[in-house]
Order: sequence, then structure tokens, then C-alpha cells
Amino acid sequence: MQWLTPVPFAFFEWETSIYVASLVFGGLVPDICQPNSWMGRRVPGVSHLISKLVGHRTFTHSLLLVLLVFLSLAQWQEGWGLALQWGISLGIASHIALDMMTTKGVHLLFPLHYAFRFPFTTKTGSTFGEGLINALLIAGLFYVSFQLFSVDLTL
Repeated sequence: MQWLTPVPFAFFEWETSIYVASLVFGGLVPDICQPNSWMGRRVPGVSHLISKLVGHRTFTHSLLLVLLVFLSLAQWQEGWGLALQWGISLGIASHIALDMMTTKGVHLLFPLHYAFRFPFTTKTGSTFGEGLINALLIAGLFYVSFQLFSVDLTL
């Protein structure tokens, strides 16, 4: 069986670097509403304003944000624009999916105030939760490495 390369990995080498960097950046964006987060400490004024206006895990953890970011970055389709658009958007989406594994969940359909969570949840910072996140990150790292170095996974 031949593994197909998904669209986000069908870039040239330098675009892949931009994609991975923007994926990491996108993964940090949703916590801008948390003044003590890594992103919140980088832009404290913006973070405090967002926190006061919408609170934590609402707008910044919604499909609305993913859609707005994806569409706003769609204007740059030349060169590295596609890598940036997909990287940031998928980074945000993956952060939201991981936060749906917590007991508080996220307001996925903001402005509706209903918290979505997976049936299996874990406490943020718990051994199980952090272990699961690390396992997913390692699996993703292997996948990306196989794609970057053209490892043939033919069975």
C-alpha cells in the first residue's frame, strides 16, 4: 500500500519549514486569551483585552476563529502563503481539539455558550493528559519526518 501525501505536506522543502513553524505558532494562538500563557505574556495588552471581552476558551477556541484565520490568510496563495495558511489554521484547530479533551471543554460554536468536550476527558497538566499529548506529538513528529525524508512506507 502506498501512502499518499496530504495537501499540507505537498510543499517544497523551505515551504515545509514555514508550515511546521506556522503550525507551532498556530498551536499557541488560542491561549492568547490567557494572560499568563506563553502567547499572553508576549502580547499582554491584547491578551488582557481579549480575556476581558470574551473570556477563556470561547472565541479563541472556536471554529469561528479557525474559519476567520483560514479565510484571512487565503489571500496569500503564492509561494509560502499556502504553507502559512494551512499551518496556522491546523495549529489552532489541533489546540482546540486537545482542549476538548479537558473537563471544561471549549465553546466550539461561539457565540453559543455551550462547552463541547470529548466523552473521555483529563485534567490539564495531569500525568495522563500530558502523556497523551506527548504521545500525539511524537506520533506527529514521526509522521512529518517520514514525509520530509520521503520514507517509503509501502507494505
